Amino acid sequence: MFRGYVEPTLSLCLWLLLSVPPSNIDVHQCLGKCLSALITTVGPELQANTSSVVTARSSFLVACAVMQDHSDSLVQAEAIACLQQLHMFAPRHINLTTLVPKLCATLSSSHLLLRRAAVACLRQLSQREAGEVCEYAMTLVDSKDWKIDITETGLEGMLFAMLDMEDDRQLISDIHDTLVSMLQRLAGENLTRWLALCKQVLSASNESILGLDEEAGEGEGADDNEDDANADATFKAGADPDSHPLVAARWPTRVFATQCVQKIIAVCEEISPDHFDLAKARKMKQHNYRSDFLVLHLSELVRMTFIAATSDSDQLRMTGLQALQNVIVKFAKVPEPEFPGHVILEQFQAQVGAALRPAFSNDTGPNVTATACEVCSTWIGSGVVCDLSDLRRVHQLLVSCLQKLKSGKGSSSQLYSETAATMEKLAVLKAWAEVYIVAMNIEEAFEAKHPTEDEDEEFDNFQGGGESLLSLVTPELVSLSKHWLAALKDYALLSLPTEFASQLPPDGGAFYNADTIDSARPIYRNAWYPIVHAASLWLNHGGFENVAAEREKVDVEGSMNLGLGAVNASATKSPEDINTDRFHLIFGCCVEALCSPRSTQPLECVTACLHALYQLLDRPWPRSLIGKEQSLAIELLNVLHRLLLTREMSSTQQQVMDVVGQVLKAAQERFEFEKREKTKEALDLPANQEPDDVSKLPLIGEGGESGEIPAGKSLVFASLEVCLCLLVRHIPQLNPSLPSTPGQRRETFLSEDASRLVSCAVTVMSELPSLCTPQGSVSILPTILFLTSGVVKYTSVRQIEPVAPSTLCMAALHALKHLVSHPLAHDSRCAKQWVMLLCSTLGTILDFAKSDSGVDWPGMDEVVTMLALAVFIMSSPPAVVCVTNLQEPCISVFRQALQSDHCMVRIKCLQTLLSIFQHPCRRVATPYIQGLSPIVIEHLYVAASTKDTLTETQVAVVVEEMKVVESLVQLADETHKFTLLKILVPIMVSYLLEVTAVPSSSRALKTLHEYALQRLIKIGPQHPESFRSIMSSSSQLKSRLSEAVKHSQQNTMQANQDKMQTTFSQAAVPTIKLKMDFSNFTR
Repeated sequence: MFRGYVEPTLSLCLWLLLSVPPSNIDVHQCLGKCLSALITTVGPELQANTSSVVTARSSFLVACAVMQDHSDSLVQAEAIACLQQLHMFAPRHINLTTLVPKLCATLSSSHLLLRRAAVACLRQLSQREAGEVCEYAMTLVDSKDWKIDITETGLEGMLFAMLDMEDDRQLISDIHDTLVSMLQRLAGENLTRWLALCKQVLSASNESILGLDEEAGEGEGADDNEDDANADATFKAGADPDSHPLVAARWPTRVFATQCVQKIIAVCEEISPDHFDLAKARKMKQHNYRSDFLVLHLSELVRMTFIAATSDSDQLRMTGLQALQNVIVKFAKVPEPEFPGHVILEQFQAQVGAALRPAFSNDTGPNVTATACEVCSTWIGSGVVCDLSDLRRVHQLLVSCLQKLKSGKGSSSQLYSETAATMEKLAVLKAWAEVYIVAMNIEEAFEAKHPTEDEDEEFDNFQGGGESLLSLVTPELVSLSKHWLAALKDYALLSLPTEFASQLPPDGGAFYNADTIDSARPIYRNAWYPIVHAASLWLNHGGFENVAAEREKVDVEGSMNLGLGAVNASATKSPEDINTDRFHLIFGCCVEALCSPRSTQPLECVTACLHALYQLLDRPWPRSLIGKEQSLAIELLNVLHRLLLTREMSSTQQQVMDVVGQVLKAAQERFEFEKREKTKEALDLPANQEPDDVSKLPLIGEGGESGEIPAGKSLVFASLEVCLCLLVRHIPQLNPSLPSTPGQRRETFLSEDASRLVSCAVTVMSELPSLCTPQGSVSILPTILFLTSGVVKYTSVRQIEPVAPSTLCMAALHALKHLVSHPLAHDSRCAKQWVMLLCSTLGTILDFAKSDSGVDWPGMDEVVTMLALAVFIMSSPPAVVCVTNLQEPCISVFRQALQSDHCMVRIKCLQTLLSIFQHPCRRVATPYIQGLSPIVIEHLYVAASTKDTLTETQVAVVVEEMKVVESLVQLADETHKFTLLKILVPIMVSYLLEVTAVPSSSRALKTLHEYALQRLIKIGPQHPESFRSIMSSSSQLKSRLSEAVKHSQQNTMQANQDKMQTTFSQAAVPTIKLKMDFSNFTR
């Protein structure tokens, strides 16, 4: 709307700037604001190259130049603001070679408004052209044209120096933003420069500060050559005092420098993983000496974090400890190339311990101690320290903090608030929880790796005097467990909605007062989830069983109504009641956190809750509790279902399925318990004895007599929801509502993690019918069969070349086998429905095997199809596979496989048929024998006639075919065995090679010859009469077999003689060998 007025207004402003005397400051300032408004009006059009825009742009630049030459600071500030706007809309038309020096000169101005405008402009410039800005600023060093006090530290050093002089919050914030923008853009390329700058800011005033050139000249060798006498971690220079020492920066500036160190680590992590690989860094440094890597400056990082962590300012100490923790996390797994099995941080154990020790002194603030506790737990859990005696130094720091827990709520130092004391105590509990979790993980990993080792030899990574990391934690567990549970109770009460505020204790909790509730909530929210994980681990490893043995003294305030001690907490509570309270406390905290609508819930919290639930349900007693209260199990499954919908990480989804498995195990145990009890009551049978007729069993499980599985009230339905969510997420084709368009029904390629998840879901589904009554199982069986067969279909699409079935496909087939062989398929109350549904599934799989060009479906893999059919034939009731309409297509599938061009398909087919032919039910096996054995025998005859052209793979097929025919001999009755032997024996003899042709024959023919000979030698004694009759009927067969046997015996004897000769030769060699050869020795 105002665009048409821009040119005349701009002309007027420019005329006024040139005509109005400079003494009229207000006019010039108002003109600057008007120019700023005009620039905003034109906006991005300033980038165009039309004549009008070029003229306007030139006018703006002339006006800014005029205002920059004004003597008043307000007008100059307006000029800088206008140039900043011009750079925003037309950055290519701003000359940084002149602008940056002017801005650098303005930084030394005595006018706050001018300095603020210059820094704001530099902040914007550094976001786009940080490299150019710093490069132009470096040209001003020792420049005679510009009177600027800028040193070799460049613009960055000048801005750091301003932080020590400025008090304006907005200006300091802009300086921070400018430096961060420069750091993120340039730190990766100028790593040594930025680290040296941060070190200079952090160094104490009595230290001799090296110049940047010297710092840049220091390389890896300089770090390696540092005096190891710094093991006491004082980091004090030993030079003579300087006559003009450098004044130390103020603590806010040093805090920001420490934060910059952490940002440098983050920048290097984003750039390349080589920054955290010492071997690669050294190798690349040799090829390109200018390349730089963060791992080569590890000693500098530790030094800077140490300086910050041991300063006099609490805020700086906390920031330094956080930076030290960051260094530990990033470099804990970096190996030391020169010492295999060790990591590079091991050499800094003394520095880490020295940095932590002052934070645990009596005069240290609770906030610093709380931060130090986190660093301690990180250091212990990092696995850097292998020697337990070295680890004990840091462990003792945590032990010293336990006295603060036992002292009660109101006994903290009066110098600090109750909130600070709460933060300190919860930090101690959190640190101990994290250490205990690491110790238990190490123990479980060792037991999994060495299941037969003695306990005294455990923990080869944490070993010292027969002790382990867990042995350091165990003595404190009695006290820690009570404090953990008390803290969880506090958190549970503080998490209640406002309408339940009346339930809060009037005197506060174990670690907070009633007056500090609002400030205590975020502290508990940050610390509770490692504690709940540790508490569940403790309960799983003896906490539930040792309730009665716990000491009676209760040393945690506010815990009486929880029974955190043993039976002492309440005279009326039994150990079982105490355990029940503990179970519901942990279960409730975890479920509340997992179903919380807050999207800011950290991933660590979700992971800790899932681990806690898994550990909590890893014992029979808590599983019996959740099995008895089925509503808890259903609610938990609903929460887990929601978690699957909102969390994408496969590790989290795997933890969800692990917890689902525990819930299902609890339900199965409860089902078996009720089954035993009701069987004993109804049939008067022992609890471990099954009735002869399963139909006489009482109805147990979900579904009742009607078979209805109500949503929201059924554990089976909730489990199906979880499984369906996971299956549809990873295999969308299983969703029935998905449009059936070409290309969408093809195979889904899943990662290893996704395959493991889907396998878990399929396994869980196969167990669900066991939790239902016969009628209830019929209600859910169609869904389970549909999903399971769908997984088989979409994980085994036919390829040009056959491939081995995937792990996921085999898991689905295993689940299918579990279903078709389920006892309910033989229960007279539901057998008819089960048979119908299984027949339908078998027909569906036969349809999957067929290709369909209409929906771009090539058909299911031949091998998987045969395996699926074998599952039904071998495991399902005979009524399923003996249906003519299904039996003939099944035989046709095997017939096509026997005639396949791919040898692998034929081998798998023959191996499958070998099992089918041996089916105990002759009604099932006979049709397959009659329909397929003639094809096998025909192939053997063909192979005999083309023996000389067989490859090794084809020989493997022939071997499998001989196994099949030999199994038919074993299955046949006496009247038919001779007929089969009369077919088999001549074929085997025909595979034997002439004695003279054996050495020159191919490897495949030799293999066939050896196998046929060995089988003939076995068959002869098994069927002597028939074998003798066959041999006597043909002298050619007899002579050929005799020659082959004699040749084989001769080869065996010769091999034995050679072996004995070799053994004798080896025994003749002297057992003691001389190091010097005296064979040429002469006098």
